[in-house]
Amino acid sequence: MKRLKILHCGAVLLCIAMLNACGQKTVPVESVPRIADEANIQQSPMFFAEKQLSKNTVLLTQEEQEVQYAKFKKNFVGIWKQTKPFKGNLSFFRSYVQVEYKKRGYAENLQRWSEKNYQALAHNARYAAFPSMTKNGLIVSDASLRLAPTDKPYFINPKRPGQAYPFDMFQNSTLRVGAAVKVFHVSSDNAWYYVEATNASGWVHREHLAFTSPEIEDLWTNTNDYVAVVHDNVLIENVNFCETVNLGTVLPLIAEQEQGYIVAVPFQDIHGEAFIEHCFVAKKNAVKMPLALTMDTVAQLAEPLMGNLYGWGGMYNNRDCSSTMQDLFTPFGIWLPRNSAQQAKAGQRIMLANLSDNEKENRIRKEAIPFQTLIYLPGHIGLYVGQNDGKAVMLHNLWGIRIYETERFVVGKTVITTLYAGKELQGFSKSLMSRIQSLTIIGKENEL
Repeated sequence: MKRLKILHCGAVLLCIAMLNACGQKTVPVESVPRIADEANIQQSPMFFAEKQLSKNTVLLTQEEQEVQYAKFKKNFVGIWKQTKPFKGNLSFFRSYVQVEYKKRGYAENLQRWSEKNYQALAHNARYAAFPSMTKNGLIVSDASLRLAPTDKPYFINPKRPGQAYPFDMFQNSTLRVGAAVKVFHVSSDNAWYYVEATNASGWVHREHLAFTSPEIEDLWTNTNDYVAVVHDNVLIENVNFCETVNLGTVLPLIAEQEQGYIVAVPFQDIHGEAFIEHCFVAKKNAVKMPLALTMDTVAQLAEPLMGNLYGWGGMYNNRDCSSTMQDLFTPFGIWLPRNSAQQAKAGQRIMLANLSDNEKENRIRKEAIPFQTLIYLPGHIGLYVGQNDGKAVMLHNLWGIRIYETERFVVGKTVITTLYAGKELQGFSKSLMSRIQSLTIIGKENEL
């Protein structure tokens, strides 16, 4: 019987604990609903924070906090100073619509992108006219950044894990409400704008963006304080408008009240221009930045993220591994880049690449600071939260476990695991530990 190339969790509802009780060293992937670490490790950041004697100790000095927050504010609106597209972006995005037919990949229903549809896509992108404008804007509702002006997917090979669903290669990232962008281009149908933000770039639907005035830009740039949203699906509202926003959203503070904050929220008028409404957000859902960095506070913000579904490039407004870290540390005034490789360089770095698995384990337990240290391996990143039965564990949004070298057992959500997650599965190929390259202590500037 031929094995399935992607084996999803939950196929058969058997308990891992029962399988372990039978004395099996490995279990068939078809027989388990989830990996053993999910059953054997408390899926609660607060549980691990409570084990730390220094859980309420502030992890950054005042000087370090000021340095990080200054960097955050610079990056938050810095794109408005950009006068031309970042080097290399035009050729990168043009490459997605100027490829030969056999390399064009697949759209819906396992069908290759047709010549007709691809030519229409290229025509709509108007790359020959790029850039066609230079205007500042704000995101008015969470927006997907696409590598081409289309909602249609682009899968490299639907038969291979990592190249099929959910890995739509047109999906680049997500921008939160209030994010500053520079608009450099518009599609032929006027439905899409090509924008660049500090961390990412791509095409957004025009309804997600509004063009700014100097007065609005001054408010965003020179406000005394920012407010950061600390949960998902938070309502901000006034008598005329309401908006639902997520963790990672940052807005200028207008006034502080006993129960909440009045913040500036951008909306789009009928001409595509931005206007500002003063809206209320409850203090239980938002903080005045920067929030003091402690293990306990990071754990509190991370707790509701557990079990959140994986979202490649922010697809469906879900998070992948790096955007989980980016949004989690935003309320602390810490600016993390968008992808895992760049995040690994965003602090004091401890290299582990040339060590054995046992040496890596020992270095992590000795030198990693719970809730302040990122663990990096190529293509993936997570947060060290402490130890479980003497083994280092991390919080990460994990798509899948490698089995039989070329296949995956799909986890597809935010979990807390050891660095040997999935080792009980038949065909277990390569551990996370074997691929780890470095640790990064957030908020520390010098590299080792």
